[in-house]
Amino acid sequence: MPIQDELATVIRKARYLPELLPLFHAQTLATGDNPIITLGIPTISPDIPILTDKLSAHPDATVLLKLKADKLTHKAETVSLNVMGELTPLEFLATRSLSLVLNADAPVSDYKMYLGIWVIRPSIAQRILWGLPLTPQHEELSRKRGVRDGVNKGILPFPTSYQIERECMGFKRTYAEVVANVTSGQATQILVLSLPESSPEFLVLESITAASTANNAQIFVTRDDDTNYLKLPVLPMDSAYDFPAFIPALRKLEISYYADANLTNRYVRFTIAKYKLTDILCARFNLEATQEARESTLCGVVP
Repeated sequence: MPIQDELATVIRKARYLPELLPLFHAQTLATGDNPIITLGIPTISPDIPILTDKLSAHPDATVLLKLKADKLTHKAETVSLNVMGELTPLEFLATRSLSLVLNADAPVSDYKMYLGIWVIRPSIAQRILWGLPLTPQHEELSRKRGVRDGVNKGILPFPTSYQIERECMGFKRTYAEVVANVTSGQATQILVLSLPESSPEFLVLESITAASTANNAQIFVTRDDDTNYLKLPVLPMDSAYDFPAFIPALRKLEISYYADANLTNRYVRFTIAKYKLTDILCARFNLEATQEARESTLCGVVP
């Protein structure tokens, strides 16, 4: 399946918003423009926009990355990027369309990149800041909670990652390193974490990486009933760096390794956190919650 179709499928299946999807891609580039992603309505919309997060790519003076979010086009010289270094902030909002093109001055073999993509349900504060339409209910809640005044003062909204950090309390993190042996054509399960029914906690995949390899090697991530929710190619990864994600699960997280060849001693590393499922997070994940939590989350003024 083409990368943009894979990404569109995951965006449509995202349910515990916001989710930070890790996009890994490797491709041999031809001279000229190489389209990687083209997304539009209804996959993304003003009600479920996406926000690019951080970028990492193979340093190459012949490659120019062109990202177009809605009408604005942004360009990044990839010579300064490095998959083994710090991730570069690349925060752009797409409410109607997103396209990613790699322009090469000459052919490039196995060009590798990572891009974090937040799938979000915008709060009233974010809608005001971003100029998105408000419903009469939004306007009423904004007046009740003083949201517009908070936006005008620069107090609201919080950055997505900071908002999550404030809300996710009482955490326990599992930082795991796995060496896997893989049978050709079979998905080898390397981790399963499950929670009891009606658990007061939930799980989050917060980072993942692996030693780079070919043979169509992929890491599959199953979340609750979403079997193989993420299919992450291993070739663009680099075990020197942990690539961020935020994939919540209420019941189960499972990680498997797949390849088209027999592989031995393949290194995989990931971080999984366990957080308390508070009233605020229940409201954010569209679960049963109090009216107060629902209003606060909708406004974007908590905690």
